[in-house]
Amino acid sequence: MLSALLLSLAALSAGTPTGPIRQYTGIARAAPDARVLYREVHYLFDSADGPREMVLYRCPDGRPFARKWLDTRTPQAPDFAFRDARSGYREGVRTQAGLRVVYVHKVGAKKTRSAPLPMVPTPVIDSGFDAFVRAHWDALAAGQTLKLRFLVPSRLKFLDFAIARRHDPDAARQGLMVLRLRLDSWLAFALPHIDVGYARDTHRLRWFRGLSNLRDIHGENLTVVLRYPPDLRETGVPAERLRTAREAKLDGRCRLR
Repeated sequence: MLSALLLSLAALSAGTPTGPIRQYTGIARAAPDARVLYREVHYLFDSADGPREMVLYRCPDGRPFARKWLDTRTPQAPDFAFRDARSGYREGVRTQAGLRVVYVHKVGAKKTRSAPLPMVPTPVIDSGFDAFVRAHWDALAAGQTLKLRFLVPSRLKFLDFAIARRHDPDAARQGLMVLRLRLDSWLAFALPHIDVGYARDTHRLRWFRGLSNLRDIHGENLTVVLRYPPDLRETGVPAERLRTAREAKLDGRCRLR
């Protein structure tokens, strides 16, 4: 299993940029006015093997502690590989010999669990949520409630979710559309949900509020307010900056508290 994961990671991280490199940054806090918990820096580029994305997660002091690679040739359902050096937590989706597999290595576990990726209608995986929102923008803006199957790697399966626009006059005055993602279940009112704010003009994610993909030292997902400031977006990023980020050694001492 480990050798398969290493081969998958090598495939995802391979590739020399063949065009402009884009970068944007998210800043996560426990609450809007709280101190910074972490930053996530996204690098997007095209390679000979197709579009790639790398996310480097940094402690407040700048030390990188986690990294994620994505193969976004299938934008709504990408292959990806995530590793957190603080706890050893890993999760992802890999394609091998034409078959797709979801895997997870939880905090404190001795073995990595995996399963064939289920074939479902309207699958959404990881950053594919962004692609789903953009592909269904008009329907969401019109107030429709849409159903989707979102992959939860820790459970090795897709769960049923619903997404709909929220009435938010303050956000509307700021040129934002607010969406809520929740489990599509009669228990949804009692379960955590995720709210996101997208710019109406660019369809770009401006903020996220809810459960992060990062976990605390006990393996529980952090609840964060994550903002993506427009002034922290760049195009034409030097290749050397990407090389430095992809080769940066991960530091496991960041506690995010």
